[in-house]
Amino acid sequence: MKVGAAVGCFTHPHYEPPYEEAVKTIGELGFDGIELIAYTAEDLNEYYTDERCRELDRMIKGYNMELSEFILYAHAVEDLLDNDDKKRDRALDFFERGLETAAKLGTDTINVVSNWPKELRAPVPYLPSSIHPYAPGFELFEPKHMIEMPPNFDAGGVWERYVESLSKAVELCEKYKIRFALEGHANVVIGTTDGMLRAFDRISSPYFGTNFDAAWQSMQREYLPWSVYKLREKIFHVHLRDTDGLLCYSYPVGLGIIDWNGFVRALKETGYQGFLSMELGGLKRPEKYVKESLEYIRRILKEEEADE
Repeated sequence: MKVGAAVGCFTHPHYEPPYEEAVKTIGELGFDGIELIAYTAEDLNEYYTDERCRELDRMIKGYNMELSEFILYAHAVEDLLDNDDKKRDRALDFFERGLETAAKLGTDTINVVSNWPKELRAPVPYLPSSIHPYAPGFELFEPKHMIEMPPNFDAGGVWERYVESLSKAVELCEKYKIRFALEGHANVVIGTTDGMLRAFDRISSPYFGTNFDAAWQSMQREYLPWSVYKLREKIFHVHLRDTDGLLCYSYPVGLGIIDWNGFVRALKETGYQGFLSMELGGLKRPEKYVKESLEYIRRILKEEEADE
C-alpha cells in the first residue's frame, strides 16, 4: 500500500486553489501520492486549464508522486439529485468535465461524496456534519438533534432518483476508463457500507466502487475491519483521519481510538494495494501533524508487512 495526502490538508480555511504550494509541501514531506480537488464549478473551468494541468502533473511527478484521485466537491455536483432533468443533465455534463480533467492530470480515479437532498436543513451548512445539537461557535441551539425534513419525506423516491443519476455517471466513467469512487458520509443518500453494497447491487460495473473514509464510517458506528471485509475489491481509495469516537472526527492518525493495525490487516487480506490518503484539513499546525500521521501509518504498514 502507498501513502498519500489530500491537497486540502494545506489549503485552510477550505479547498480553494491555487494548489501549487500544497503540492510542494506534500511532496517535500515524502508522500507517495496526492489528491487534487475541484471545489467549485468555477475552479474546474478556470483553474484547471490545459496548461495548469500539465504543470501540476509535472510538479507531482517531480516529487515522485502519483495523483491518487481527483475530487469533485459535493456542492459542485449537488444537482445530480435534482428532480429537474435539465439541472441533472447539467450536473452530469459537469461530472464529465471532471472526468476529462482527471484524465489530463493522469489519474484513473474520480471521487464524489454521496449527495443529500437539498430540501433537508440543519443548523450547520454541511449536512453530513450535523451529528449533535451543539458545536463550539453556535450562538443559539436546540437541545435535540434535529434535521428539518419535508412532511412524509419520499426517501424511496430520492434513492431511486439518485441510483438513476449514478448509473448515468458510471456510464461516463466506463467511457473514459476512469473509476468512480463514491464516498460515504453521515446524512447522505449512500452513507454506510451496507448502503454502498446495495448501490453496487443496482449498478454492477468494475468502474463503480467507493472511497472508504475511515473517520466518516467510524462516525456511523461501523467497525472498520468488518466494513473492509464486506466491501473488499470495491474499495478503490482510502481516506485516513482518527477520532475520539465522540465528537471529533478530525484527529491526526494515531491520536484516536481507531485500531489501525486491524484496519490495515483487513485491507491487506482483501487484496487492497492502493492509496491510504491523509485528509487532515483545518489543523492549526498541519505540517507537524500530517508528518506525524505519515510516520505513524508507515510504521503500521511495516508492522503488518503491507508497505510494499
